[in-house]
Amino acid sequence: MKNWFLILLFLGISTCHLQAQLKPDSLGNQIPDFSYCGYQAGNVPIPGVPVKIVVPVVKGDATPYIQEAIDRLAKLPLDKNGFRGAVLLHPGDYSVNGNIQINASGIVLRGSGANATRLIAAGKDRRTLICIEGKNDRKTGRDTFAVADNYVPAGAMELQITGKHPLKAGDKILIIRPSTKEWIETLGTAHFGGGITALGWKPGEHDLFFDRTVTSVKAGCITFDAPLTTALDKKFGGGYLLSYQWENRIKNAGVENLSCISEYDAQNPKDEAHAWIAVNIANACDAWVRNVIFRHFAGSAVFVQETVKRITVENCKSLEPVSEIGGQRRNTFFTMGQQGLFQRLYSEYGYHDFATGFCAPGPNAFVQCHAYLPYNYSGAVSSWASGVLFDIVNIEGNALRYANLYQDNQGAGWNVANSVFWQCAPSLIECFAPPTAMNWAFGSWSEFSGNGYWESSNNHIQPRSLYYSQLEKRLGKNYVDRSMLIPVNTSATSSPTIEQARELTDASGIPAIALSEWIDKLIAEDSLY
Repeated sequence: MKNWFLILLFLGISTCHLQAQLKPDSLGNQIPDFSYCGYQAGNVPIPGVPVKIVVPVVKGDATPYIQEAIDRLAKLPLDKNGFRGAVLLHPGDYSVNGNIQINASGIVLRGSGANATRLIAAGKDRRTLICIEGKNDRKTGRDTFAVADNYVPAGAMELQITGKHPLKAGDKILIIRPSTKEWIETLGTAHFGGGITALGWKPGEHDLFFDRTVTSVKAGCITFDAPLTTALDKKFGGGYLLSYQWENRIKNAGVENLSCISEYDAQNPKDEAHAWIAVNIANACDAWVRNVIFRHFAGSAVFVQETVKRITVENCKSLEPVSEIGGQRRNTFFTMGQQGLFQRLYSEYGYHDFATGFCAPGPNAFVQCHAYLPYNYSGAVSSWASGVLFDIVNIEGNALRYANLYQDNQGAGWNVANSVFWQCAPSLIECFAPPTAMNWAFGSWSEFSGNGYWESSNNHIQPRSLYYSQLEKRLGKNYVDRSMLIPVNTSATSSPTIEQARELTDASGIPAIALSEWIDKLIAEDSLY
């Protein structure tokens, strides 16, 4: 495995005009507050859940033994914190011929260490190894409530609705932003050339669904629990609200402290007759995957579906994927959901290593991640993912893209809106601004392309992480530092004085810390318990 080492070049720190850029524009649009991403919207750390059932290593297929333990746990009542308990796997290899299902809230599947407990996806099925999945039985209310505002800006957490309504604090709502003919024509995505419109966007096919909880109601003003990431503009159809109930959407579920490994035909380096996805999450909220090493999967290490919000994936590595090189393969850490936090991740030889899918409504954040020699870019792989943050993300040998993809990926068109690059270092950064929205790049180290907003390129800036700066500001005295950022010395300048050059020379013999090694260190320390 190749490690990419941080280069300590004593590159200077720019304070940048962050406060100015975080202020709203003339319409009230602003950089979204990404601190609402992650488990429990970032308000609390992921807890350590007590062990209730232990499954020892068994000969042969371990699937029924692990599944029985999870199913038994599912019959226990939830405690006051919303958990049933953890299933603990001993050190050793567990051969899994089927897949493992977590279908109830409050259950954690835990190994005895990422380098100790190994789940082996055996056989030749193109399947998922672990599913965290509730039932898709969401029921929406009969009534819709139209947004009264002429314009609700990106970053807003309140809006006005027309007429009388029964909404109250605690209600679950969908805020729906329609994709109208007028908006599509403004974006220029109705037609991508060639006299053929089959791949062009069609009205109603790119609607955004923001999954929110009402926090307060005052007359017609509805306040909710996470920011919008695309503006609601009445000239483009405005927006409307629906209340919903989702009885069997699960929460407080996790996978941690183990390795997931797919068997494959060692004689075929592009074998695809083996496990495709390691962890799939659907119909869930407040879930997590942490301290997990993935090997040989053809599709994704973690795949988050559009029915998911408020999840954290952290301290994970994807190694030695085995597949053809092409679409739907090696989308290593991939989300179609919202309020996802993906942090301290390492991936090698992927395709789209850190990516969002079709109309992912956001916010979603990738923080301190590194990809080694991917076959394609990281960013959004389909249409109009809004509110995406790449924060201290390095792509060694490929690009980060916020751009118009035109007809690529079945007519993806504009892939991202109202999104931020913060102190990223890929081979190329494309930061273009779509009509009706903006994208920003701060402290970028790369080749550059695009008409978006650029600030302090080829400079280090403070704060080091936008996500953790926003989280600290929002939580105030309740903030507990859990950033675990790699220490980097950036106290000098890219144009050093003689004295600074001497310091640079003295420091050249001090080994830098690679993110891959840093993740190993966090896993080995088991620092979350």
